[in-house]
Amino acid sequence: MNEGIKVYFGRIILVVLICGALIFAIFYLNSHWGDIRDIRRQADAQSIIKALDFYNIQIGYYPKNSENDGDGWDKSNDLTRSFLQPLSELGLISSLIFDPKNNETYYYRYQKFAAGIFGCPNAFAVFQITDFENNSFDLGHGSCPEFNWTKLAPHGFTWLGVD
Repeated sequence: MNEGIKVYFGRIILVVLICGALIFAIFYLNSHWGDIRDIRRQADAQSIIKALDFYNIQIGYYPKNSENDGDGWDKSNDLTRSFLQPLSELGLISSLIFDPKNNETYYYRYQKFAAGIFGCPNAFAVFQITDFENNSFDLGHGSCPEFNWTKLAPHGFTWLGVD
């Protein structure tokens, strides 16, 4: 009987240790999911920027946006992601890309502007990641004489390309 109790308590200790390890792993991963999503956002940004630049080289200008949401931006969270469609159709990106959370706070956006807007002499396009979950990433760059686009996404990433 003594031997049975030892085996029983040994199994209980093993189950408690396994549960403790699982709980630790869950908390550890939960604290790092934001970092993992931010790394994906950076990779997506690099893919989109390269595709936009290749599109500009091949076609001669950056793609237009559809301005279907009322504020002029094509957004990844509005399901159309229309600025990405020409890039996908030319094979410059393999699929339509969207933010890992893709909600009202975390999304990608794009807008094409005509020459002369905000004092920029040429037509230009702006791509932004609206927000990162941590602040350790490059915020990008992009400004016109009358406006600094990084101010629209102070905790995100901004890219500006000129036609």
